[in-house]
Amino acid sequence: MELQRAAETLIKLSPSVRIVTFCDLNGNPVFSAHSKRVRNVLSRTESKESLRNAARNWKMRKKLARKLGVCKYVVAEYSSVKRITMPAGKSLFLFVSTTASFDHNKVIRRVRSFR
Repeated sequence: MELQRAAETLIKLSPSVRIVTFCDLNGNPVFSAHSKRVRNVLSRTESKESLRNAARNWKMRKKLARKLGVCKYVVAEYSSVKRITMPAGKSLFLFVSTTASFDHNKVIRRVRSFR
């Protein structure tokens, strides 16, 4: 229920927030919310692969944390979307997709306020 409330809060943050997904460290969605105002850019198969890749990358960042420090977030900006990845506890990560023009710091600040 806590994940659902967090996802709904982020979706309501702005019309620019497209998708909010909490995943386990294998890239399996635990909870996902999708804005009704947008349509998916990726196919279902591409989305699953993207989440698996994000999980693999997040695991690598966790391994490097001893030397680099804990990763706070990652932003990938494409011409049509931004994709934000952040930790969500010890065994989950948060994946948020927004429009490319959206200020991703709004999502980051909001997520940090949850803690």
